[in-house]
Amino acid sequence: MDLKKSLTELGLSETEALVYLACLQLGAGSVLHIAETASLKRPTVYLILENLEQQGLIKKTHKGSKTLFQAASPQKILHDTQTKEKLAREILPSLQAIHNLDPEKPNITIADGIAGVRRTYRDIFAYLRTHPNEELLIFGALKDALDYFEKEVLNYFYTSLSESKNPTREIGNDDVETRRYYRESFRINPRHHIRLIRNEGRFTQSDNMIYGNTLVLFSLRKQIFATQITSANIVQTYRTLFEMAWRSAKTI
Repeated sequence: MDLKKSLTELGLSETEALVYLACLQLGAGSVLHIAETASLKRPTVYLILENLEQQGLIKKTHKGSKTLFQAASPQKILHDTQTKEKLAREILPSLQAIHNLDPEKPNITIADGIAGVRRTYRDIFAYLRTHPNEELLIFGALKDALDYFEKEVLNYFYTSLSESKNPTREIGNDDVETRRYYRESFRINPRHHIRLIRNEGRFTQSDNMIYGNTLVLFSLRKQIFATQITSANIVQTYRTLFEMAWRSAKTI
């Protein structure tokens, strides 16, 4: 079996595979011994050892004044592979959602349950982190979210919202919960502004977000789910409706 080839197929570079195999063979070795065993130059080995240490595949040990490097158990590779596979399965629906073979056709995905909502929030804030000046628009019933969403999910949303620091505008119902939420959200992100819907209407059992070319509709009922629509045309229509509602809403 070509172990070097197998390790590269698992994600290591050729030189990383050579250094890791050399460390396995030596048990614990100096940079010089590892370089000789791997048939690589010492400066190159130094850099590779740092990379492997960051990946948890190599650890430093000390013998007197000498610094030695020792390979972690090969079980670590199996564990990392399983972790990557699990992550890949988790993000696969999101990757499929943005894989649009017809640019004119909206991409629509539905994420069920609390776990689906958590994944949807993660997608939203992953996008916002890479687009720090992108504005997030929110409109919906905060009190219903408090009633139906698990506290862990809400805490994740609030934490992500504060960390993003993106400009955010939100329209909510005129109730105690929304006013309290406004004071806290503005404290952690001064770029977060909220207006209240006037008495002639109320949002019920839904929360909605607009970012980029994506509209997300959260259902806040016992049957919780999030519908994500990616379409420049549809989102532009909803942005226009949001702006109309924003102009007529009242400030706190």
